[in-house]
Amino acid sequence: MSVEDIKRSSGHLRGQLAEELQTDEAFGHDSTVLLKFHGIYQQDDRDVRRQRASRKLPLDYSCMVRASVPGGRLSAEQWLALDRVADLADGTMRLTTRQGVQFHVVHKGELAALVRGINELLLTTLAACGDVVRNVMASPWPDARQEVLGPLVDALVARFRPRTTAYWELWIDGERAVTAESPPDGEAEPVYGETYLPRKFKIAVAWPGDNSVDALANDVGIVPVLGDGLHGDVTGYVVHVGGGLGMSWAREDDTYPLLAQSLGFVPAERVVDVVEAVVTTQRDFGNRDDRHRARLKYLVEERGIEWMRAEVGRRVGFALAPPVDVPAFAPEEYHGTRDGVVGVPVPSGRIVDRAGVTLRTALRQQTADGAVPALIVTPRQDLLLHGIPAGRVGEVEQRLRDHGVALAGDVTALRRLAVACPALPTCGQALGEAERVLPDLVTQLERAFADSGVGDAPVRVNMTGCPNGCARPYTAEIGIVGRTKKSYDVYVGGSATGERLARRIRADVPFEEIPALLAPVLERYAVTGGDATFGDWSAGVGAATVATWLPEPTVRRRRRATDGASAS
Repeated sequence: MSVEDIKRSSGHLRGQLAEELQTDEAFGHDSTVLLKFHGIYQQDDRDVRRQRASRKLPLDYSCMVRASVPGGRLSAEQWLALDRVADLADGTMRLTTRQGVQFHVVHKGELAALVRGINELLLTTLAACGDVVRNVMASPWPDARQEVLGPLVDALVARFRPRTTAYWELWIDGERAVTAESPPDGEAEPVYGETYLPRKFKIAVAWPGDNSVDALANDVGIVPVLGDGLHGDVTGYVVHVGGGLGMSWAREDDTYPLLAQSLGFVPAERVVDVVEAVVTTQRDFGNRDDRHRARLKYLVEERGIEWMRAEVGRRVGFALAPPVDVPAFAPEEYHGTRDGVVGVPVPSGRIVDRAGVTLRTALRQQTADGAVPALIVTPRQDLLLHGIPAGRVGEVEQRLRDHGVALAGDVTALRRLAVACPALPTCGQALGEAERVLPDLVTQLERAFADSGVGDAPVRVNMTGCPNGCARPYTAEIGIVGRTKKSYDVYVGGSATGERLARRIRADVPFEEIPALLAPVLERYAVTGGDATFGDWSAGVGAATVATWLPEPTVRRRRRATDGASAS
C-alpha cells in the first residue's frame, strides 16, 4: 500500500502495531510508516548490514525514538527522566537541530518502557515524526522573551498535536491496545483528518534580532513584532510560509531547498488561527501523489504567495495585512556564560560519557543536586543551563571542566559552531558519514583556517550524510552534504543569520579533499573579507567565481552532478 493508503486504513495510527509489539520480529513495512507518527523510526546497524546479508542473517534492527521538546525547554526533573531512559537505548542522548532529544539503538522489547519513561514527566514522542506538525522550535535564550515565546509555543503544540488515543493505548496502556478492535466512537482529527498531512510540517518562532532557529527554513516561520523594534510589547507577528531544505540527488531538477516567503502581518491573538489555516491549506492542496514534492514549499512555489495569502485569509475570515519590517537578524551563538546562563557546546549534540569526557554524568549530577534547575536545547545541538542559583555559576562551570567538558573558551569557534546529523550507522537515509567524521574534518579545517590567515573566525559548518538536510547545510556558511559513502557536495555562501541559501561550488568531493578544496577560498577571504562574515563574503563574490579558484580534483571521474553555481 501507498503511505496515503496506510494512513487512511490505520484507524488513526493504530494499524497492526499492538499485535506486532507482541512479537520479537522486526516491524513490517506498514507499521514502520505508522511508527513515525509515534516518534519512532525502525533502523538497522548499517556497519554490519553487508556482513549479515552475506551470512544470510536478518538485519540487526533497532529503533530511534525522538522526544518532542517544545522550544527545547526542559526542567531538571525532565532532564533526569530522559537520562534514565537513555539506559534503555545505547546509553547516550542526542540533541537535535530542532531542539528535541533522540535515543538510538532501542530494541523492540524496550520501546514501551522507554516511551512511558519519557511521558512520565509531561514529555511525549507523539508527533515528533510523521506527516504532522513536528516539534515547534523557538528562540532559546532564557530571558523575558520566553514570557512571549513559551505561551505561543504551547498554544501551537496544543492546536496541532494529534487527537488520536492510539498513542496512549499502545505505549501507556499496552493491554488496552491489544484488546482494542476499532477507534473509539467519534474519534476524529479536527485539523488533520483521516490521512493527516501530505508530509511533515515544521514551525519555528524566531525573535527580533535572533534567527538561530532558521525560521525561513521552515514550513512556517514566525517573527514577533515588538512595539519598539527590539523592545516593548508584542504588537503582532510576521508569518512566513514555504521554507524547507530537503532534496533528492535522483531528482535535482524538481526537488530543492527553498526559503519561506512573507505571508503577512498577523495580530497576536490570531496568529495560531492563521497558522492553522496554513496547515489545513497544505492538508487540502498539498501533493499526495508524489512524496518528493509533497512539502508546503512546492505548493507555495506552484500556486504563488498571493494565492496562499488569499486562501489563508478566506479560511480565517480576514485579509492579512502586508508584512512589516522587523529588526535585522544578527549572528548568534549561545556559548559561554552571560547573565547567569552557561552555554555548553555539545559536539554534534551527543550527550555521552567517554574516556576523559563524562558530559552525561556531569549534567546528571548538577541537575540532581539543584545546581542546574533548567535547561534549553538550542537549534545548534547545544545546551543552555539556566536558573542557576546566585553564586553557583562558577561552580557549575568548574564541575563541567572537572568532567573533561570543553567550554566555549576551550575550543575554536569553528569547532563549537559545527553541527552534523547522526548519519551512519543508524540512519536509513544516510549515503555517507557525518557525526563520526565531523571531528576529524574540523581538525583539518582548523589547520586550513590557521594556514590561510583566517584564524579563529566564527564560520558555521553544517554537515549531513545525505541531501535531506536535517542539519541545515543549505543555509550554512559552509555546507557539506553526503553524496556517496566517501564523497560530498560542498556549498558556500549561506547566511550566518539563516536568510540566504548556500550555493554548491563542487559536487562529489572525496572526504579527504575537502580542506584542500576550501584552502584557496579561505586564503582569499583572509585577504579581502574584511569585517564580512565568510557567508556574506562568499555570497558576494558568487559561487561561479569561487568555483574558478578551486584546485582540480586529484582523481578525474564522471561527475554525478554539475559543478559551479548550482541552483540547489
